[in-house]
Amino acid sequence: MLKRTKSGQNKKASNEKLALKYYRSRQYEKAAALYQQLYNGNPKQYYYAYLLNCLVILKEYKQADKLVRKQKKARPSDFRLDIDQAYLLNLEGNKTKAGKIIRGLTNKLPANKNQIIQIASALQSKGFYKEALYVYEKARKTPSINYTYDLEIANAYQYTREFDKMFEAYLNYLAYNPQDMQRIKIRLQMLLNNDVEENLSKILRSTLLKKAQSDPGNPVYAEMLLWYAMQTKDFELAYRQAHAIDRRFKGHEEEMLELADVALDNDQYEIATKAYGYIKDKKERTPYYLESYNGYFKARTEQAEADPSTPEKDYTELYKTGEDALKELGLNRETVDIASNLAHIMAFKLGRYDEALNLLKRSVNIPQIGKARQSQLKLMMADILLFKQKVWDATLIYSQVESDMKNEPIGHEAKFRNARLFYYIGEYKWAEAKLDILKGATSKLIANDALELSLFIKDILEDDTTGSTLRKFGKADLLLYRGLYDSAMIWLDSIGANPKGVNTFQYYYYKKAMALESEQKYAQADSMYNMLITQYPESIKTDNALFRRAEINRLYLDNPDEALKLYMKLMRNYPESIYAGEARIKYREMKKGKEEKIDL
Repeated sequence: MLKRTKSGQNKKASNEKLALKYYRSRQYEKAAALYQQLYNGNPKQYYYAYLLNCLVILKEYKQADKLVRKQKKARPSDFRLDIDQAYLLNLEGNKTKAGKIIRGLTNKLPANKNQIIQIASALQSKGFYKEALYVYEKARKTPSINYTYDLEIANAYQYTREFDKMFEAYLNYLAYNPQDMQRIKIRLQMLLNNDVEENLSKILRSTLLKKAQSDPGNPVYAEMLLWYAMQTKDFELAYRQAHAIDRRFKGHEEEMLELADVALDNDQYEIATKAYGYIKDKKERTPYYLESYNGYFKARTEQAEADPSTPEKDYTELYKTGEDALKELGLNRETVDIASNLAHIMAFKLGRYDEALNLLKRSVNIPQIGKARQSQLKLMMADILLFKQKVWDATLIYSQVESDMKNEPIGHEAKFRNARLFYYIGEYKWAEAKLDILKGATSKLIANDALELSLFIKDILEDDTTGSTLRKFGKADLLLYRGLYDSAMIWLDSIGANPKGVNTFQYYYYKKAMALESEQKYAQADSMYNMLITQYPESIKTDNALFRRAEINRLYLDNPDEALKLYMKLMRNYPESIYAGEARIKYREMKKGKEEKIDL
C-alpha cells in the first residue's frame, strides 16, 4: 500500500510538472487535458485556475462555465468564482448578465480592509478595472473601515490609464503619510523609466505643480517637485524649488548643495554657480560655507574652460576670486580644491607657471590631504613642467605618482601621461612598454587612450620605419599641448606635403582637424574631419571624427539637424565606439529639446 501511495504521488507530481511545462510552452490543449485529470483527482484552486485559463485561451467557454459552476458548488462563499463567471459571460458577449453578477458582488461589500483589497484585485485580474475602482471608492466611504485606499486606487488608475488621477492618488497618500516618501519615489521612478514617449512625465509635472501651488505650505509637495525636477534634469525648475524650499522651510541647504553637485556633473554651469553661490552667500549662517565656496570656484572655472572663446580678462577675474578666497579661508585641507583650480588658471590660462608651481608645492605639503589628492596635485605640477619643456623634471614626478598609486586609476593616468611624454620626445620603446601595460587598465578611458596611442605609433612606424614622420607628429602634438597652434601647423603641413603612407594621411587629417578646432576655426575643422570620414570610413579615428563633427555642428555651427544625423551615424555604424554611449545621450537630449519647442 505504501508503495502504491508513493507511486501515485510521484505520478501526480510528474503530471503537474508536465502540465506546467505544456502551459508555459503554450501547448494549451495538452496542458488542459492534464490539468483536467489533476482537477478531477483533487479540485483544488491551483488546478482550477490553470485549467480555467487553458479553456479560456482555447475559447472553450461552455466547458469553462461548467468548471466554474462545479467549483462554486465546492466553494460557495468564494467571491472570486462570481468574478470568473462574470468574466466568462463578458467574453461570450453577455455584458448585461456579467454586470448583474458584478453589481450583486459590489452591493454587499464586507466591512473589512483586506477583503476589499482581495475583491478589487480579483476584479482587476479579470479586466474589471472600473469596477475595482468603484469597490475602493465605496469602501473608503465606509466609516468602520477607516482606510483611504489611496495606494490601491493609484494602482487601479494605472490600469484604466487615467494617469492624472493616478498621480493625484499617490500625492494624496503622501500628504498623510510623508514617512513613505521614498516608497512613492521608487514607484514613480519605475513609471518614469518605462515612459518612453515621456507622456507620464508631463502629466506628473503638471500634477506636482498644481499641488505645490495650491498648498505652498506643504513641504511634501515642494520636495516631490524638487525630486521630479532632478530626475528629469530640469535644473532651472530644480533651482527654483530648492531656493523656495530653503526660504520657506529653512535649513534645507543640503538639497541645494546636491542640486549644485548634480548640475556641475551635467555641465550645467550657470545653475551650479547659482546654487553654490546661494549657499556661499550665507557665510557663517551655513555649515556648508567652505564646501559651497569650493564648488562655486570649480563651477566658474569649468564654465570658463568649456567655452574656447573665454577672454583672458575673465581668467584674470577668476584668478582674483581664487586669491581672495585663499586669503579669507587660508590654504588648508578644506581649500585645497580652490588652490588646485587656481593653479590651473595661473599656469594654463595666464602663463604664470612659477607662481602656479609654488602654490601646488605648498598644497602638496598640507597635512592629512590624503595620497590620492596629493597625487592629483603632483600630476598638475608635472603637466606644468612639461608645458615649460622641463621634460625630465616632469617624467620624474609622473614616475613618482605611478609608483605611489600603482593599482589606482590615478596611477594609471600618471603612467599614460608619462608614456605620452616619451612619445613626444621620441623615446618610442619606453612609450610602448608603458602603453602595453595600460591596455588592461580597469579604467575604460585610460585603456582606450593607451590603445589608440599605441596603435598610432605602430601605424606611423609601419609607413616610415625611419621614425622621421613619427618625430614630426610628436613635435606637432607637443606644440598643440602647449597651445602653440601656428608652430604645430607648420609641422603638420610638412607631414601632409609628403605623406609616407595611408596611415600617415589618416592621422594627418585627424590631427589637423583637432588643431583647427583648438584655434576655434570650426568650419575648417568640420571640413577636415569630414574628409577623414569620407575617404577613410574604416580608419581607427573615424568614430572620433564623427563625434567631433557632431559636437562642432551642435555647439558652434548652429546646425542641430546635421549634429543629429552624425550622432545617429555614429551609433549605427560604430556601436562599439567609446563615443557611442555619449552620442546616444546627446541625441536623446536634442530630440527632447526639439519636441519641447514644438509643444510650446
